Amino acid sequence: MSHSSSVEKRMLILAFSVHPDKNMEDRNGWYRALQAAKQFEVVVLCSPSSSVSELYASLPGDIRGRVQFVPVKLGWFSEYCLQKELLFYFGYRKWLWNSTKVALAMHAESPFLLSHLVSLCGFREPGFLWKLGCPNIIGPIGGTSEFRFSYLGIVDCFGGIFEILRNAINGYQTRFSNRIRHALRKSALVIAANRSTRDDLQHYTPRPFRVSLEAGIDYPIQTPKPLMEAGKPLQILWTGRLRAWKALPLLLHAISQLPAHVQVNLKVVGDGKSEHCWKKVAKQLKIDQRIEWIRRPSYRDSLRYYREADVFAFTSLRDTSGTGLLEALTAGTPIIGLNHQGCADIITAQCGIPISVHSPGQTIKEFRDAIECLATDSHRLKQLSDGALLRAKDFQWSSYEEPMNTIYRQVIDGSMTS
Repeated sequence: MSHSSSVEKRMLILAFSVHPDKNMEDRNGWYRALQAAKQFEVVVLCSPSSSVSELYASLPGDIRGRVQFVPVKLGWFSEYCLQKELLFYFGYRKWLWNSTKVALAMHAESPFLLSHLVSLCGFREPGFLWKLGCPNIIGPIGGTSEFRFSYLGIVDCFGGIFEILRNAINGYQTRFSNRIRHALRKSALVIAANRSTRDDLQHYTPRPFRVSLEAGIDYPIQTPKPLMEAGKPLQILWTGRLRAWKALPLLLHAISQLPAHVQVNLKVVGDGKSEHCWKKVAKQLKIDQRIEWIRRPSYRDSLRYYREADVFAFTSLRDTSGTGLLEALTAGTPIIGLNHQGCADIITAQCGIPISVHSPGQTIKEFRDAIECLATDSHRLKQLSDGALLRAKDFQWSSYEEPMNTIYRQVIDGSMTS
């Protein structure tokens, strides 16, 4: 290949996390790279722990040779920070800076046509790729959502203190961070993962944001489910990290308030620091016999739980999106979920029942009423199940490809519009 041809098609993707089978961030990095490779030769700068041989082996045959993975090294202290929750962003910012130095050297040798920071998707570390001088895209980004103080009563003391501190940090960074402002204004385009993030950050730059979910579906949409058998207990699924902001107690209280004739079983799939506390809440509410607690398996192994469930419950009080929502839709499992942040962009009246977040008491009541409705109306449940399968088509990774490649072309030729 000639040097001029390489320059014409060369693109940089910054993806700290990249893998086809791990968490949302990894799959986000992976599929963005694969889609870009349909149009460009792609260099992916990734974390020092990335297994390059494994990544190359996972590439589809039609784009092998068009993607180059380059792990960016760190010193021992920065590596240590990446392993610690409270120190993570110190290590991650150092990785972003080291990645920029690597990118500048590569760009000087053979220029990139554009660059794209894909992951991590949090807004607070927008990177330094604008220093390359070629058009830069950031996103999809999220993480601006705040924990509602009126819900502090349902979390433990430590969790409450953490959320108060996080709200304060977010409040400052979403309003006053010069570093974030500079990076967003220097970039050709910023993509927000949901409308809430767009609204929180739009003041930083005069350019319009695009909105596109950071997560996608990478396996076949399932076949329609049969009508639920009469008299069968409603099978509810809840998945995720067992952490305070995920707010499982909202669902536990709702189940405890169901009428005696409404029979439900709950599977909680996940692990985390709140497990002991939440098991204690379930026991106090006398519903522990209805709950099965399951350690979170690998991504692929977890998918069967969505298909087995009749309903997926989403209680998180702050989440950019919530990948469990997409996995539920793909399985044809209706969602009962909080109507805010990324969840509000995913749930429609055709695939689920949105729950308000005005107050804990109101939220619990609406969860209870929604569960009772679906437990006693199999036709309504079936209608929402079919609607979930239709809604899932909007979030397949394949549906993102052409819109994203159109954005790349428009950024390069300067024709990007709102």
